Amino acid sequence: MKKLMIGMLLLASASAVGAVATVRQVEPGVRPVYNSGTGVMPAGAQEAMPKASRQLAKDNLVGVGFSPAMFGFFTPLQAPGPDYDIGGLRLNLFYGTCCNFDGLDLGLVGVARNHANGWLVNVVSVAYGDGLGLNTGIVNYYGGDFKGLQIGIANWIDSGDVFQVGVYNGAYDVQGLQIGVINTANKMQGLQIGVVNVISNSDLSFFPIINGCF
Repeated sequence: MKKLMIGMLLLASASAVGAVATVRQVEPGVRPVYNSGTGVMPAGAQEAMPKASRQLAKDNLVGVGFSPAMFGFFTPLQAPGPDYDIGGLRLNLFYGTCCNFDGLDLGLVGVARNHANGWLVNVVSVAYGDGLGLNTGIVNYYGGDFKGLQIGIANWIDSGDVFQVGVYNGAYDVQGLQIGVINTANKMQGLQIGVVNVISNSDLSFFPIINGCF
């Protein structure tokens, strides 16, 4: 029993070392998440690691081919398939997915697994990477850096320079203007105009009607 316990501990230790090595290989400039001596997370590591992970994903996410148009009912009943980059027009009767998108996007639900640039006119528009352009829909979501205008019921970007107009506007790190009923940001350089305005990392984290940080 004692030998079994020792063997399990050695296996767990080896797995942990392998995981740390993998993290360090993702981006050499990023410090390890925990200090091995103190167990304390270094300053900036919590924010640096998600950014490194997103950059790695973007570097590896390229479509298997390119098409000037995409038509479909819902993934995978679409042409071409979801692994293509689209530059031109996408029509989604229900739900359409592509790798990278540039152009005019029309439909019910449009998803880009990486960047989405152009005019997105879906009921729900989702891009997990960066973007540039105009969103006009019910729900507009960018998981990366977005520059442009979002008009909808609910708008979200991870970071960027944006003008958001909606019932709910949210961002992690943003520069620009939010106009809505509820506006939230973790970090912001700009103005919020609405009933509820929250900037978490500001000295004035909450203020109704108008809030800002410069």
